[in-house]
Amino acid sequence: MFTAYHAIMFAVLLIGGAGVIFQASSGEEFLENNPIPVKDIESKFDLNTY
Repeated sequence: MFTAYHAIMFAVLLIGGAGVIFQASSGEEFLENNPIPVKDIESKFDLNTY
């Protein structure tokens, strides 16, 4: 039995899922255009000294 309630809930889930996928994909594009800066720290730890 597929009622109007089920149709509305299916549409809400479908639109919500598409929104989550779209938001996640736009976040990846944001990271590609604005990379996170990483500090280049020289390590004083040397395995050859042990």
